[in-house]
Amino acid sequence: MSTPPLLLGAALVFWGWQTGLVFFGLAVATLLEGARAVTWRLELSRSDFNRVADLCAVLFLGGAVYLFATTGAGRTAVAGPRALTILFEWLPLLLAPLAACQAYSVEGRVPLTAFFWALRRRAERDPAAPAGAVDFAYPYLALVVLATSAANVRTPVFYAGLCALVGWALWFERSRRFRPAWWAALVVAAAALGWGGQAALHRLQTVVEERVFEYIFSLVRRDLDPFRSMTAIGQLGELKLSERVVLRVDPGPGVRVPLLLREASYDLYSSPAWFASAAGFTPIQPEADGETWTLGPPATAPRTVAISAYLPRGRGVLTLPNGAYRLDRLAAVTVSRNRLGAVKVDEGLGLVTYGVRFDPAAPLDAPPTEADTGVPAREAVVLARVAAELRLATLPPAEAVRAVERWFRRNFRYSLYRRAARRDVPPLEQFLLETRAGHCEYFATATVLLLRAAGLPARYAVGYSVQEWSWLERRWIVRQRHAHAWALAWVGGAWRDVDTTPSVWVDEETPDSLLGPVGDLWAWAQFLFARWRWSEGGDWMGPYLAWLLIPLILLLAWRLWARKRVGRGGAAVPAPAAPRQRRGDDSEFYLVERALAVAGRGRRPSEPASAWVERIHEDALRPLVRLHYRYRFDPAGLDPRERAALRAAAHAWLAEREPVARA
Repeated sequence: MSTPPLLLGAALVFWGWQTGLVFFGLAVATLLEGARAVTWRLELSRSDFNRVADLCAVLFLGGAVYLFATTGAGRTAVAGPRALTILFEWLPLLLAPLAACQAYSVEGRVPLTAFFWALRRRAERDPAAPAGAVDFAYPYLALVVLATSAANVRTPVFYAGLCALVGWALWFERSRRFRPAWWAALVVAAAALGWGGQAALHRLQTVVEERVFEYIFSLVRRDLDPFRSMTAIGQLGELKLSERVVLRVDPGPGVRVPLLLREASYDLYSSPAWFASAAGFTPIQPEADGETWTLGPPATAPRTVAISAYLPRGRGVLTLPNGAYRLDRLAAVTVSRNRLGAVKVDEGLGLVTYGVRFDPAAPLDAPPTEADTGVPAREAVVLARVAAELRLATLPPAEAVRAVERWFRRNFRYSLYRRAARRDVPPLEQFLLETRAGHCEYFATATVLLLRAAGLPARYAVGYSVQEWSWLERRWIVRQRHAHAWALAWVGGAWRDVDTTPSVWVDEETPDSLLGPVGDLWAWAQFLFARWRWSEGGDWMGPYLAWLLIPLILLLAWRLWARKRVGRGGAAVPAPAAPRQRRGDDSEFYLVERALAVAGRGRRPSEPASAWVERIHEDALRPLVRLHYRYRFDPAGLDPRERAALRAAAHAWLAEREPVARA
């Protein structure tokens, strides 16, 4: 064995310990390391190694069939990978016969023909040709270590054993200029750095997987649950939201921006989630044109806004301003709404562009119920304390709302990141009395519950805030990071938007990205394609297709101009290059074939030459056919002596038989 003494045996014992195959590990280790103790060796031929390699292949296939049959692979999603893992763990045992043959052979190496069928066929054609060989000891050692790693349970024991094996292998290759103590100290330091590095990489992998999953999930699905909304109250870390454009908004006359577009509202709070009670959806019947949907009675002073939104799989909750009472140009089969103002499409297009008529003062959502005034017992004390300090109970509803807005504006700040919460203090209480900093979900939840503590009905609303003007698209766009939460207060017989989140939240959530314009251009191109795909906007793509003809025409003109040109002198166009000659096309056998074809004894289409000479009873051509086949198809070809023999045999046949062939 070329490996250091007992290294391979120790690795096999370690493998057997980790995989639960201790007996087999000890047996194979004893077999391989025992080759160092015996003096005799076996004279194994290339064919012997080939047969042992075939035996290992049969053992591998048999083990695979056994594992897939006994673990239920193919019937469950877990059994298949588990069977492959166990098969990989068994590889040191399955390949042990080949390693043992090398250990006890005279040559001490494994021929390459044991691993490659192509080399076996070449050796059969030319037995005298030299065959390469490889030392299988170190590849087998690496395979043993990998099989051990597949079975470990991520304990420090495996890492310690691996470091011990590596140190054992390096001990025999160490430089003699340094003392063993220094060498051992460096090995220990490298092992410690390796442990810390793998821990850091594992943590980095976890973070990257989480971020990638969140990003892909935001690209694939943006469905909203109108019955429950999970908040980030009490959670740590920074809110990272996508720059993906989700809405495009064209406000009508009299509509001021920023504009809040609501998706859903909720009336029951149980930290950290809001729920919608009795919020079943009721279908809405369209008008005669099939694209107009009336949500409530018309208003005296309506406002309009046009919204373009994606609906994954043609389903989703629409974003609407408060007081929406009619939807125009909404291509959908089924539209329904609930009493809390959520409107959803069950069967529609992937991209919808609809007009909304609304009046913020219109009482379209259901009037308040007992659920709109409830305060959870856990937060009741601190909310009553703050409400008493602000004397909200003594103020009219509109004044109470303004007092709450002033209090948050003067005493609180916006923050994407919050420090670790105390376990003995509810997160909302810590926000109101200690940190006084948080994101929109903190402000919206605190505002709703504070108004309720003062006896004013309120609800929790989620949606988007229209804040950003796109100079590229010449319209307002809404990104995923513009997702927002605010409060709805019952004032003057209608639900009014109450947003106490500091207005700087949009600027603080805006990332600095040099690739932002590129992403916006790509998002706009996707939007234009989606509009064309869903047949919205008429024949808007016609002009763009006409512009595409210009570069195509220029490309065609350049290709014509780049062609080889002839001068005025009428220089001759160079003749095309001769086709490349195939191997063996100059074989003299073709002279014989043409001579017999002239005599009416030619080959049939797709008829092999050997079958042809049998059919025409030209037994003398058989040696010539064999030489021709080797010259034509064998990669090794013919040596000069055999090439001369082919030429001489063909000319001799022609000289002797051509008169007969012509006859």
